[in-house]
Amino acid sequence: MPLAAKKNQRTEKVTPAQLDVEPVPAPEEEAPPAPPKVTALVYSYNNEAGLRRCLAALEASTVRAAMEILVVDKGSQDGSPALDTEFPEATFLRLPRNFGNTKALNIGMRTGTAENVLFLPPEIEVEPDTVGRLLQQLESDSEAVAVCPLVTSAGGGPVPQFFQLPTPQSGTHLVPIPVSGEEPVAVEYATFEAMLARKYFIRGINYLDERFGEFGGDAELSFQIQRAGRKTLAMPGIRVTRQARAIRQSEGAETLLEADKVHGLAVYFGKHYGFVSGLTFRIKEVFSALFRFRFSLLLSLLTDTKVDGFQSAQLS
Repeated sequence: MPLAAKKNQRTEKVTPAQLDVEPVPAPEEEAPPAPPKVTALVYSYNNEAGLRRCLAALEASTVRAAMEILVVDKGSQDGSPALDTEFPEATFLRLPRNFGNTKALNIGMRTGTAENVLFLPPEIEVEPDTVGRLLQQLESDSEAVAVCPLVTSAGGGPVPQFFQLPTPQSGTHLVPIPVSGEEPVAVEYATFEAMLARKYFIRGINYLDERFGEFGGDAELSFQIQRAGRKTLAMPGIRVTRQARAIRQSEGAETLLEADKVHGLAVYFGKHYGFVSGLTFRIKEVFSALFRFRFSLLLSLLTDTKVDGFQSAQLS
């Protein structure tokens, strides 16, 4: 049997001078920064002044260190894209055109790194403790998927943001749900005007259905939360302010948004009440536009127009 070879170990002598030298400590590795807990996702279009106020309010948050700010600009043609120099700690994603809220939010959610996402339009101004209080509520209630502060106008009045889920019977009329008091209240349907949601749940439904344009993504998410036996909570004790926009939308823009809402509801009814329900609703809206002599709306409905980046009308 062959003998195992011995390693030739080299022995070095240490001189007395070397013994007097202080050992050099190994450099300590810097701990990586903690990942953010919240992605504040601001979806904006042509509202430079509102976006500036919204970002300034977010920068003043007490949990700013635990939050990343991500702006998805939907092809703005005003000075909004230049705000990245004023807010260097925020990340700006600039889309070439306005593809609608649903696509913009999906792009933002796939880009953001936090496990909770706060949806905000630029008209909303949070208080310094808003994000922290919403996050605390969401983390303390395992049944809640989304929590929403109460949105108020600059004058202090409530802004409609909670509704009953739409049905083919209700059609385009959304039935508001009044919320008051201080305690959390479970609601059927909350808009994206100000909502903190768990991103893992949204990933689980493969993000938002991009058949929706500007309208419908929030109703779909609310429906999926209810179907999963989870909750959307209104937090009337936490309030944010919605600043009115000074720019009036053109007639073409209003018609486009009206057609987009009909399109979104038709998609929603088709998904959850059957294809015939969605088709019937769309036909009823076509005849309604015809009998009201709304020919531009009629044309938009017949061509199934939505906000998708290819519309001819420009939203202000």
